Amino acid sequence: MQDDQEQPHLPGVDASQASDESVLRVHAQIRRKRIEGSPIAFFTATALIIVFVFAWFYQRRYFAEYDSTSVLHDRQDIAAMEAYKNRPLEPEGPVVVDGGKVYTQQCVACHQGSGQGLAGAFPPLAGSEWVTGAPEISIKVLLAGLGGEIQVKGNTYNGAMPAFGAVLNDAEIAAVITYIRTEWDNDAGEVTADQVAAIRADIGSRGAWTAGELSEHF
Repeated sequence: MQDDQEQPHLPGVDASQASDESVLRVHAQIRRKRIEGSPIAFFTATALIIVFVFAWFYQRRYFAEYDSTSVLHDRQDIAAMEAYKNRPLEPEGPVVVDGGKVYTQQCVACHQGSGQGLAGAFPPLAGSEWVTGAPEISIKVLLAGLGGEIQVKGNTYNGAMPAFGAVLNDAEIAAVITYIRTEWDNDAGEVTADQVAAIRADIGSRGAWTAGELSEHF
């Protein structure tokens, strides 16, 4: 007795001889053909190719070309940043001038490190009444210089003290005068930059002083 329903036609398979295995094989062929011809499969493959190409260029740009030179530059940049972070900070407030350093740079050749000067040529600063007296004396001498005879600790000197008003600023002159007034057992007060500035403004640009002009401060 024949089935009332018509047997489906399977390409490449005799319906009268169809088996489970042959049916599955035919179904797999049909499914494969559908997938291969599908536009979805085409776009999926294209997208994968684009992703792989982008990944290749990215790897070349950021990894393969990151050579030893780039590493060296990075290390130099890191070292520069560390040096900047560890830099000495600028002191707050006015800068303190080292009077001893100014003395070594400008005065020691004549007056010596001991402050004793050179006999017959340059008068001593250690124990000098001109140094430990009124601060105006030293300020005026440093600003405008000194010429002619001068008596220092009972000895006469006749030379020329150069002016430093154009060489040193007010703070430097105050610092070096404070240094010579407190060094070598000298026991006199310090001098400020404001005192120097006031006398600088008062005397203007004048020539060297004489001992007689400065003696009024005694």
